[in-house]
Amino acid sequence: MKSKETTVGRVIVAKIEPNEDIVDAIKELIKKHNIKSGLLNVIGALKQFTIGYFDIETKEYNFKTFDEDIELISCMGNIAFKDNEPIIHLHVSVGKEDYSIIGGHLSQPSIVSVTAEVYVYEITQTITRANDPQFDLSLLDL
Repeated sequence: MKSKETTVGRVIVAKIEPNEDIVDAIKELIKKHNIKSGLLNVIGALKQFTIGYFDIETKEYNFKTFDEDIELISCMGNIAFKDNEPIIHLHVSVGKEDYSIIGGHLSQPSIVSVTAEVYVYEITQTITRANDPQFDLSLLDL
């Protein structure tokens, strides 16, 4: 295991408006507040969302986009950087109309219907990602 000690700096609260994409809005928030790295927590409602899972054998994500209104029950993740650009890594659980829950890796498009309430817990160091050849993914570089 690799690790790095850091401390929590600021906490930034944001509200993503209807018809905005969650990932794009969070990237905009990062640039607006010059966020170094951190933890993300989001709840709200979406009208379109894209989730996926990583197939370890093919080393590719399999994504599916849903066009339906859902509750964003839990969305958590982190902010790191690669080549000076923010990388947003989010996992979600969403509640469907029939009260079933599905989840996975959140991708784009993921469009807000009513609101998405975002809490960013910034840490005081910048965390970066580097390509891991074993999985061909950009993983935390600690």
